[in-house]
Amino acid sequence: MWDLRDRPELETELDIEPEPKQEQQHQKGQTGNTAELLKHPALWKAGALQREVEATSTGFEVLDRHLPGNGWPKAGLCEFMLPSSGLGELKLLLPVLKTLSRQSRWIAWVNPPFIPYAPALKAAGVDIDKILLIHPKNHKDALWALERATQSGTCSAALAWLDERELKTKDTQRLQLAARQGGTLSCLIRPEKALEENSMAELRVAVRRSGEDTLNVSLCKRRGGWPMPDLSLSLQEGRRPAEIREQLSLWRQWRSAEAPAVRKQASILPSLRPDRSGHPSRSGEHRITH
Repeated sequence: MWDLRDRPELETELDIEPEPKQEQQHQKGQTGNTAELLKHPALWKAGALQREVEATSTGFEVLDRHLPGNGWPKAGLCEFMLPSSGLGELKLLLPVLKTLSRQSRWIAWVNPPFIPYAPALKAAGVDIDKILLIHPKNHKDALWALERATQSGTCSAALAWLDERELKTKDTQRLQLAARQGGTLSCLIRPEKALEENSMAELRVAVRRSGEDTLNVSLCKRRGGWPMPDLSLSLQEGRRPAEIREQLSLWRQWRSAEAPAVRKQASILPSLRPDRSGHPSRSGEHRITH
């Protein structure tokens, strides 16, 4: 057995050429490409949470710390799972709705199970002129409307309540792609049992009410991070003192505007006074007693 390191002259005899410099440079180039690839924002390193993501603050500091980009994604599908509707999902989203309503784009509500209460939204600082209500006839129309609204780029956010019996995993993939394409925060409100189903949403949040002004939030799926259970959120945290004073001022203005109408209505109601028999009678009327 010959070792070429001991007999370098055999390299010439065996027609063995040394490694060309071009090949060495190519290997260095590959190393550089790998380093650049590792810096790509779409690549998740399991040991760290992605921060280079466009997001809008949730209004809750403890929640922002655990979300990519420190907030709700500006473009993507988010799912909110609850035991039943009306347990605090809107209060959780009010701060971001207020922020996004300052844009020139719409905030679409697709197939809401209730009529949004405009005075409450206005008192919370949401521009109700940007609210667009969509009431489809069936699930197919609702899915189409949500996909078009988020894909068009004319909506900064969209909230949707779809039929769980007909919603498929491939539908969530279409909604995720549409939201990314249109730059829309797409929020899908789903029942708690939906956690058992697969979804292409980049963020899945389980919400439970743990007190009168407290929500228990679990991040079941987040882009570029492991699940994070049991985050306690105070619903008062998202409201700064200045905002509370502003809401109180709006409420007082509303009360002042309503007061004259109430007084006018009260003035035209007949007063009731008891008659001789002890029964109430209208003023100007006389009961006939025998």
